[in-house]
Amino acid sequence: MYHISDIKKLERCKRLFWLSRRKSQEYMTFVNYNESMSDLVKERLMLCNDIFEGKPNDDPALAMEAYKEKKVLLNARFAYEELRIKVPVLIQENDTTIMYMTYRSCYPKEADAQYIADTVSILELLDIYVDEIYAIHLNADYVRGKDLDVFSLLEISDVLYNSHNHKGHKIMDLVNEKKRNIIEVIHVMKQIDTQEDVAVKRTTACTRGNKCPFYGECFTEEVSVTSITNLVQSQHKYAMKEDGITRLKDADLNRIEGSRHQYAQIMADRNDGLYVDRSALRVWRKEHIKYPISYLDFEWETYAFPPYEGMKPYDVLTFQFSLHVEKEKGSQLTHTGFIGEGDCREQFIQELLDSVPKEGTIMVFNMEGAEKLRLRQLAKQFPQYEEQLKSLWERMVDLSLPFSTGNIYDVRMAGMFSLKVLVPIFSDYRYEDLAISYGMDAVAKWRIYQTSQGKEKETIYKELTQYCSMDTYAEYIVYHALERIIDAN
Repeated sequence: MYHISDIKKLERCKRLFWLSRRKSQEYMTFVNYNESMSDLVKERLMLCNDIFEGKPNDDPALAMEAYKEKKVLLNARFAYEELRIKVPVLIQENDTTIMYMTYRSCYPKEADAQYIADTVSILELLDIYVDEIYAIHLNADYVRGKDLDVFSLLEISDVLYNSHNHKGHKIMDLVNEKKRNIIEVIHVMKQIDTQEDVAVKRTTACTRGNKCPFYGECFTEEVSVTSITNLVQSQHKYAMKEDGITRLKDADLNRIEGSRHQYAQIMADRNDGLYVDRSALRVWRKEHIKYPISYLDFEWETYAFPPYEGMKPYDVLTFQFSLHVEKEKGSQLTHTGFIGEGDCREQFIQELLDSVPKEGTIMVFNMEGAEKLRLRQLAKQFPQYEEQLKSLWERMVDLSLPFSTGNIYDVRMAGMFSLKVLVPIFSDYRYEDLAISYGMDAVAKWRIYQTSQGKEKETIYKELTQYCSMDTYAEYIVYHALERIIDAN
């Protein structure tokens, strides 16, 4: 049995579709879907009587029978031949059939129209004809009060959104435009599924958006750190490789975008593996670095549905910080940290303000999309602390900028510049030596931590502390590595 989501896999890559039929992949959501969308939709549409509610792995015959007998179908599983679909809401009233597509997101995109059109096509093959289609999605502007107001939280719309999150075309118009011969699609899926293998072909689809879960399965060869495929933001790197250009230093200058980062990569490969613009780094240090230096890092959880007062959909709850302080150059580091539970936002703010020195540089890594943004969100939720929090983010310095701007590049970075990549280049430390080695592992542990007790809770607390403090110590390692490079003769 195929699912309609398999069509997306097929259209992205035939081999992705073929492999997904044979090998399961572990999946961990980056977002905490802390409410049941089905329950919220029932409340929003005031559905209480004469409802059929489907369940995973239902026999599709149950949905067909329910369609004849019930006015409202919720999460009904239908199937035509071997292609299975799930319809979130189907309502029959006054000789009209209305379909609601539900989204745990704020801006359901026009790109989803093909999925809806294929769902409608399957229903039509089953002699079920939809007259109206609506999207039920989260309201990005909703701010939670003491209780969750489902009528303000969930919007009902007859349009989808464009890539800029602006309202676009009507769903029904898009569906009529996107309808296709779904029987032919099923035939193609069956044909590919019965093949003994599907050839590997590297395309931009392999890494576009979320990297394909089977990327490592297809490309097992060890890539040299100087490989042309490590050229950042390059549209033509694979074409250059096919033309026999394998090294960064040999890049075709007529086929590169010409960014400083690319220049640094090419020059590093031409210059024994390292490129440094010492003048630029000296200016950066002179303008931004002042002791004491506070090396700071946060960990947070993202909630689709706002769990606490003052939060919006997809707001984050920052539950941990680590702080290493270097009072003077070369002085012994001091460390403090915080791990909260539940709605610990105000406690987090208070602990942070009490811990961070009142002057000097606050060193963070990738601050605009992380720590600085977190503080801005907290300032909106707790305006009584806005000025104090602002005084922190105004002192923040982004340690990632010397690397992302191409002021320094070591070929061992292989086109990346995260702390996990940089630390082993400049020291003997490895994140892999820790019980928690990735941010999402920390979030997963924190989810368990809140309901654990005794020794398990103590162990998780220790693991979370080690991981977050490793991030701030890593900032210390990387900054002082830059210092040595800047001051080298």
